[in-house]
Amino acid sequence: MVTLLKSRSGAVRQGTLLMLLSFLVVGGFLYWLSVTAEPTEVVVEEPEDDGMVNEVAFADFSSGPPGYVGQELTLRSITVSSLLRPHAFWTSLMDQQQTAYLLHFSDALVADSVSVTEGMMVDVMGTVMTMSDSILDAWEAAGAFPNEVDRVLAEFAETFIEVTVLGGDEAVGESSGSPESSEPAS
Repeated sequence: MVTLLKSRSGAVRQGTLLMLLSFLVVGGFLYWLSVTAEPTEVVVEEPEDDGMVNEVAFADFSSGPPGYVGQELTLRSITVSSLLRPHAFWTSLMDQQQTAYLLHFSDALVADSVSVTEGMMVDVMGTVMTMSDSILDAWEAAGAFPNEVDRVLAEFAETFIEVTVLGGDEAVGESSGSPESSEPAS
């Protein structure tokens, strides 16, 4: 029995020595890694900047425009249903009634003589706003309503989009240089 205890005590000493040696090897390896490692660069791919932000599907927007009041958003491939010249146009929402929805050009777009024609497909970026009498009065003072009927039509809009960026293949303005740019925006 004495010989059995002796052999075990030697194994315990060797085990402790091997444990300490393994800690030193792992510590040395970690030290070597920290000294020789190169920093990793994280590449963040930014979305393509085409001037359009907060893109919302037109079908989602059509289901509840008042829920977007105060938000700046982008809608793509909007069909120009009819014109409210020279500062606005109507599109049809994708609801069951095909409700007309008003989009008004910002002062900058009006100054650039931007215009659209019926049937055009355009991309718009702008802020959804609630219609009010003061807004209608300001538009009237700016010459947005060539006749009284236009104002009456605009009064039916509960909300509208104040368009700050108008895109698409056929958006017309003075700087576009296209033959259509000579078309009056009245």
